[in-house]
Amino acid sequence: MSSKPVMPEQSSIAAENSSTENAENSSMPDDTVPIETVINNMPGDEPMSLEETKALTEPSENELISKEIRIKRGQGLMEALVDSGVDRQDAFNAIRTLGDLFNVRKIQVGQKFDVTYKPDGTLNRIEMQKDFDHIIVVNRDGLSYKGETEDLPSQIITRHASGIIDDSLFLAAQKQGLPQVVIVDLIRIFSYDVDFQREIRQGDQFEIFYERKISEDGRRVQEGDIIFARMVLSGKEIKLYRYTPPGKDFADYFHEDGQSSKRALMKTPIEGARLSSYYGNRKHPVLGYNRMHKGIDFSAPTGTPIMAAGDGVVERASWFGSFGNYVRIRHNSTYKTIYAHMSKYGRGIKKGVRVKQGQIIGYVGATGRVTGRHLHYEVYMNGTQVNPLTLKIPSGIKLKENELDDFKLAMKDTDLMIAQTKSHILLTHNTPNTPAAINSSP
Repeated sequence: MSSKPVMPEQSSIAAENSSTENAENSSMPDDTVPIETVINNMPGDEPMSLEETKALTEPSENELISKEIRIKRGQGLMEALVDSGVDRQDAFNAIRTLGDLFNVRKIQVGQKFDVTYKPDGTLNRIEMQKDFDHIIVVNRDGLSYKGETEDLPSQIITRHASGIIDDSLFLAAQKQGLPQVVIVDLIRIFSYDVDFQREIRQGDQFEIFYERKISEDGRRVQEGDIIFARMVLSGKEIKLYRYTPPGKDFADYFHEDGQSSKRALMKTPIEGARLSSYYGNRKHPVLGYNRMHKGIDFSAPTGTPIMAAGDGVVERASWFGSFGNYVRIRHNSTYKTIYAHMSKYGRGIKKGVRVKQGQIIGYVGATGRVTGRHLHYEVYMNGTQVNPLTLKIPSGIKLKENELDDFKLAMKDTDLMIAQTKSHILLTHNTPNTPAAINSSP
């Protein structure tokens, strides 16, 4: 009968086990002392006392203790530091130094701090991540503390995605693996040109190139700006290029002719919804009689994000009778918009807050006098309610002369980047046993 082969590693283990078994089975001479007895009874090897054991396990007074702490609900940084073993006065002094570089009142639940201190509580160092690109470090400097902001190395890569729309742009982009923050931005930049409730058809297409920032260690990722985006709606192509005009400190999105895509108000403040009720006289679904419907309704699942139709100031964000959870925004001296029946408000949305166009101000719900979940949306122009679907909104800026020439050059650079990226993706996909390129997919 053939025996099972033994691998080299197994062979050595087998030999060792065999030797052990032989040793155990062999008779031991009477004068042989077991090795354990010899070790345990060597001169000078008395059992250690409790104090000696502590001396070996406890840090010395000059040894530093490093600890990661996270802010808990209802806890401040001072309490978190003291609970970790830091001296209260040191914690106070360090937090005061930290406050020169960061508003400590904005520290949120879950914020992580790396802390180094001595066993007696003397605080040596606090480190926190301020944002993706920076950390704040507070170091002990004699009897006081010194704080500074340090850069975190990272790299920016370009990502690409494209797809065919079956239902909505949101779902089509989601199927291609696009992060939600990028999808919302994609919807926002096209929302000035596209009525997502009436102009999207099955078979329409989208394409996007956007930036992604990756930390040096590869552990952290932050989605960046959309560089270029394209939609094909019923055969009509819309291209948008990100561009910062000379002398400006912010970027905008422009069509090929240099016309900004931005307008005073977006065509629709929600995506992926169905237009369920129009502006004008209708039979009220709850009251049962005809009355003027001075807005439009969008039916959508509870929790669907609602965006501010334009830049402005929140005049009201509270319960308002039959409107339920309600937000009113003053955009300028001409326009105001109203959003009703929301399930909840967006983060930080309250009276007096300034909002940006496309910012999430709330979520679809069924609060107030309603028969189902939807967004009721109204537009006021010069104090009078108007039909949002027929309103002619003034367009944004159009680049001229030197700005337009500079934009054309920037557009060529973007087109070259697009061609190179597509070529790289094609090459990667056609080369056997080649891993996918880092910038070839979301």
